Amino acid sequence: MTPNRLATIAVWMAMLLLLLVVIFPFYWMVNTSLKPMSEVFKSPPAFYPSQLSWAGYVNIWATRLMGRFFLNSTIISVGSTLLAMALSALAAYGFSRFRLRWEQPLILILLLTQMLPGTLLIIPYFQLMAKLRLINSYLSLILAYVSFALPFSTWMLVGFFRSIPLELDEAAMVDGCTRVGAFWRVILPLSVPGLVAVAIFTFLLAWNAYVFALVLTTDPKMFPLSVGIANMLGEYQVAWNEMMAAAVLATLPVFILYGFLERYLVQGITAGAIKG
Repeated sequence: MTPNRLATIAVWMAMLLLLLVVIFPFYWMVNTSLKPMSEVFKSPPAFYPSQLSWAGYVNIWATRLMGRFFLNSTIISVGSTLLAMALSALAAYGFSRFRLRWEQPLILILLLTQMLPGTLLIIPYFQLMAKLRLINSYLSLILAYVSFALPFSTWMLVGFFRSIPLELDEAAMVDGCTRVGAFWRVILPLSVPGLVAVAIFTFLLAWNAYVFALVLTTDPKMFPLSVGIANMLGEYQVAWNEMMAAAVLATLPVFILYGFLERYLVQGITAGAIKG
């Protein structure tokens, strides 16, 4: 066997091992969700249930506010995504089409804001939302997540818009479009991969966020999925099959979204990273 052949086999084995390490936690989550409570604490643990039990899935819909948690997470995530896409597209278009004197420092400042830990901003943001009486509201969480997504989204779209020839804007305006019309009718349709990348990034950020949702929501009917699932931890007992069932259901929308939009995500990130 040639050295090149051995190297190829070694690489594939390493990739397979890494894949197993990544997939195993999800497998264990699904496995636990399908076990009856009598098997959850079995020692040694069983790598597959002796009998499939859907009790965990049934109980979380019958005794928990799963429907409400899903609705809250959907409203917050979709609202954050739409607002972040609109603002980042406008900002990126301005950076890519108008040469500003402080353009590079401003873009650098945008990226530097990503270095600030979110926990540093919790207290001032909570005080601000409390003064505005927006605690236990969708708007407070949407604004928080958009503020985190906007810098990276803008930077990524700047590179994507710069890959679109300026002559297209000029041709559209010669044909009678205004600057806004050229942006809406010509540039945005050509920027779908970049916009989809921004949408996925923002949606995942809002869907998975926990700390700000924990601080800014006190009413159980306003909890998103992350906080609702965390509150399944009981003081004396934890129904792990129910918690894992809720986690599986919370993961499914992300898998579905990524499965449909993965090709746009790769194209958008690549364009934003290389052509900027």
